[in-house]
Amino acid sequence: MSLSEHNRSRLLQAIEQHEFGHAREYLLNSAKQTVSLEIAEPENYRTIGSSRVAGEPDLPEKAPWPSDAQGEPMTFVLQLKLDELQGLDPENRLPEKGNLFFFAGYYDSEIEHRVLYASPEEMRTAARRSAPAPTVHEKDDGPFRSYGLNARASLDLPGYGYLDEEAIENEERGWEEYEDLIFELEEEKASPIVKMFGYAEGQHGDDEYMAALKLFGCESTYDPNEAIERLTQAFGGDRERAEREVSDMVMLAEIDSDQSVGFLWGDAGVLHYFIRGEDLLQGSFERTYCSFYSS
Repeated sequence: MSLSEHNRSRLLQAIEQHEFGHAREYLLNSAKQTVSLEIAEPENYRTIGSSRVAGEPDLPEKAPWPSDAQGEPMTFVLQLKLDELQGLDPENRLPEKGNLFFFAGYYDSEIEHRVLYASPEEMRTAARRSAPAPTVHEKDDGPFRSYGLNARASLDLPGYGYLDEEAIENEERGWEEYEDLIFELEEEKASPIVKMFGYAEGQHGDDEYMAALKLFGCESTYDPNEAIERLTQAFGGDRERAEREVSDMVMLAEIDSDQSVGFLWGDAGVLHYFIRGEDLLQGSFERTYCSFYSS
């Protein structure tokens, strides 16, 4: 994984301080540099296109408000001004300019949703817009409270669902000591409401498999081996491509529950938006997958 020199240095220092030298190569190879966004001040809507969570988006004139299968307006979740994020992702996977908009329908294991991209040219016609009717979430929860966002680069190590425990364990170090290392890297900063490009929160580490199955029209399964078999069949026997599609899947955004905003995904869970790595690099956001996790 690509890390900035600063974050690579931080990780190496934490590895030494917490005596995980035996897992040094594993941790360096599995660490992901993420973009974290924390809530700032309540949104005042003075700047068209500014990054914000909840409230009302600044949609281009010709962009329709997304609706679910029943014709109800989806809930606006997140707006990102992409030039505010430049330099935070060393892999430069996002378009340099423009805006991304995230919408969600009512949540189940899979969520109706839309991710919209607007170019700088399209944003010239953008204006603050209210939903055409109460959205699917706000019918039950009332209007969410909008906040501006501050972005920073951060580090993400594999959590329980993604961790190779054998790689980090020895006679003196195990899961509890590994958690201490993670807490060290999180520093004394506010917990982000949005995380991009990291590991999905969850217990099973199967989100990328589920995303690939859905995006390629395969029946869902919680068995990773069976998922690869189904994808291989969908690709005409090309197992290498099946494995590559899963490994290249990117968590575009993880959006947390937050009391200040009013977000409550299940039992204080999170929304996950996934995209194929190839589509992301091409700036194509038409094919995405959205799910939620709640413990």
